[in-house]
Amino acid sequence: MDLADFDLNLMRVFDAIYRHQSLTAAAAELGLTQPAVSAALKRLREHLGNPLFVRTAHGMRPTPHADTVAVKVTRALAILREVGEAASFSPQLTSVNYRVYINDVGMQVVMPRVLRYLSEHAPGAKLTVPDLRPDEVVDALDRGDIDLAIGYFLGMPNWAHQQTIRHTSYVCAVRSDHPEIRDALSLDQFLHAKHGMYWTTGSPHGIVEQTLAQLNLSREVALRVPRFSALPFLIEQTDLVVPITQDLGLAFSRMIRIKLFAPPLPLPNFEIKQYWHERHHAEPAYRWLRKVVKQESANLGTPRGRKTT
Repeated sequence: MDLADFDLNLMRVFDAIYRHQSLTAAAAELGLTQPAVSAALKRLREHLGNPLFVRTAHGMRPTPHADTVAVKVTRALAILREVGEAASFSPQLTSVNYRVYINDVGMQVVMPRVLRYLSEHAPGAKLTVPDLRPDEVVDALDRGDIDLAIGYFLGMPNWAHQQTIRHTSYVCAVRSDHPEIRDALSLDQFLHAKHGMYWTTGSPHGIVEQTLAQLNLSREVALRVPRFSALPFLIEQTDLVVPITQDLGLAFSRMIRIKLFAPPLPLPNFEIKQYWHERHHAEPAYRWLRKVVKQESANLGTPRGRKTT
C-alpha cells in the first residue's frame, strides 16, 4: 500500500467499525456522521482491495482479511498514541547514565550529596564525570558528549539553558600554625606572602589578578596547580596564602588543619550554575537530575567570613 495516498485517519475508522461492528456506533465514537463513515469505509475497501465488512443480521461482520488487518491496525494505533504521549520517568526504575561535567571542587562538595540522593532514590542510575578542560565544556554540551555542566563559566552561548544553583565567594586559606598569619589576615600580609593558585587552560578563576590590577597592586604566585582539591593539602604543609572558593575551604577545614579568612581586598561573589542543551531541556530524566542538583546545592549551607582552626 502506498502511504503517500493513504489517509491515516482511515485506520481509526477501521478500528472503530471493527470493534463496534456498526457504522452508527463507529460514527458516534469518532464524532462523524454515518455517511462520512460509510465514505471512509468505501475508501478503505478501494485501498485494500477487500470488502472488509459485510452486512449481516448481527451487524457489520469483518471478513477474514479484515481480521488479519485488525491486529496490525491495533498495534499501529497503539504505537502512534505512544508517540504523542509525554515520556514517563521513574527514578526507582531508571538505569540512565548521566554524563556530568563538574570540576574537582564540585566533586568534593556537591557530588557526594547528589550521589547519596541518587543511591536512595534512583539506585539503578549511573553517573560519569568526563575529563574535560573548562574551555572544552561548551563544545561537549553542543556535541551531546555531556548532559549537564556544573560550575562557573565565562562565555556560555545563548543556546545554553542555565540555572543558578548557588551563590558563593572566595576565602583565603593558610595553615593553622602559620608563623605570621594568626588571628587575622591584613592586606599587607596578603601582598607580602607567597601565594598558591588554581590554574588551567580555559579557567575563569583570574579574579584575584584582575582585582589587584584595578588597585595597582600585585602578588607573588609561587605555586600554580591544575586541581582545586590539591590546594588545601599543599596549604597545610607550606606557608602559602591561597584564595579558594568558600565551599571548598569550608569542606577541607573540617578535615585538615587550615584557617580561613575573608579576603583583605574586595573580591566579588560569583554564581555557580548548571547548564544544559535544548536537547535535554524537556526530558523528564534530565529535568529530575537538575532538580536534584539544585536541591542538594542549596542544602550545603552558606556560612561566611569564618575563621577555622
